[in-house]
Amino acid sequence: MSLRILSVTHDLHGLTEVQRVSQHTDTLSASLRSTAGVEGLVTLATCNRLEFMIDSPKVPEAHLRLRLARELDSQPDWVVYEGEDALTHLFRVASGLESMVVGEREITGQLRRALKAAQASGDASGTLTSVINAALHTSRRVSAETRLQESGRSVVSVGLDMTGITDWENQRVLLVGTGSYAGAVVAALRQRGAGTIFVHSSSGRAIGFAERHAITPALDLDSALGRATLVVTCRGSATPVVTTANLKDATPTVLLDLSLQPDVDPAVASLPGITLLDLTAIQAAISPTWAADSAHAERIVAEGVHDISDRLASRAADPAVASLRAAMLRIVDEEVARLPQGRALTVEDCALALRHLTTKLLHTPSIRARDAAAEGRIADYLAAMEELYGIDIQPDFDVKSHRRCPVTGLSFADLATEPTEIR
Repeated sequence: MSLRILSVTHDLHGLTEVQRVSQHTDTLSASLRSTAGVEGLVTLATCNRLEFMIDSPKVPEAHLRLRLARELDSQPDWVVYEGEDALTHLFRVASGLESMVVGEREITGQLRRALKAAQASGDASGTLTSVINAALHTSRRVSAETRLQESGRSVVSVGLDMTGITDWENQRVLLVGTGSYAGAVVAALRQRGAGTIFVHSSSGRAIGFAERHAITPALDLDSALGRATLVVTCRGSATPVVTTANLKDATPTVLLDLSLQPDVDPAVASLPGITLLDLTAIQAAISPTWAADSAHAERIVAEGVHDISDRLASRAADPAVASLRAAMLRIVDEEVARLPQGRALTVEDCALALRHLTTKLLHTPSIRARDAAAEGRIADYLAAMEELYGIDIQPDFDVKSHRRCPVTGLSFADLATEPTEIR
């Protein structure tokens, strides 16, 4: 198998390193694409991972690393997956098992778009297309057969439970950002009976979001922080939006950061009287809840990897099958050309043509059979015939006794004969 994956991810390298390397995604992709021997390339770039999926049967891993090293001042510690390990990693990524929020579905769409982009540019080889489509199919099975896609909403619920707040009707909750969790946060707060909810968005989406969810927009962040008792962030910006400076005169005692990339500066946790909860803490709390679903998802992934591995292995015979088919069709064409012209064919004509065709098809195998018998390889020949044609031939002689050494002329039967004394 020629699949390789070079990756930098949030869990192994940290989001800062992912962001640093991702700035050079286009340059790195172009360098790999122009490498001799690289037959296909699909680049998956998200906020928490950069993955280069490469079809390169004859290119050493070290050469790929060298090409990437030329484009960066400081090399990341690339994680390299090859062969079946690469398939397993790809299927786990597609199914959301490698995500910060296990089971999240956004990665599936990102992978699908990455494949389409590679196909549009002519960079997606047949192997890459097959394995990525198989991974996407497996991700759909995981979605259909487990509840992991619900973990996004559970992250919100568990996070709110971890705040320790019980008097929700007296809370003034500031929602910062209108990202993927924002709607779920509003729904969960309403279920708890939260008294006041207002939303701030530096991108200008707060007013529209507030109208759709019947909450109050907050145009000034510092002012809103001064009124809030609980802050929930789900903006996902490249830099924190809530810092220690923002909280100098603010009233909240709990901040719940639901972003993959921190919206709240970690230094906030050191402020007196402040509790900061992030996705890492929440995931640690909810992982046991999804243990059974995660285990089932792992089994689905293993089945998907096994299936595509078998399909890829069977392709090794494709060139041989294509050559055999072409050779047989050439013989058929020759026989068709020999048929009588200008009149209707009789049964005798067809029978004669079929017999002649059969004779030609069997000519080379027959010669090979006689050669194999003469050289003591008839058992190998018969085994090959059974493998190719399903014909099980049981010879009525002891094959071993006819296998002779080409130098001494001795056979196994000769070795079994008691030696005679020469006087």
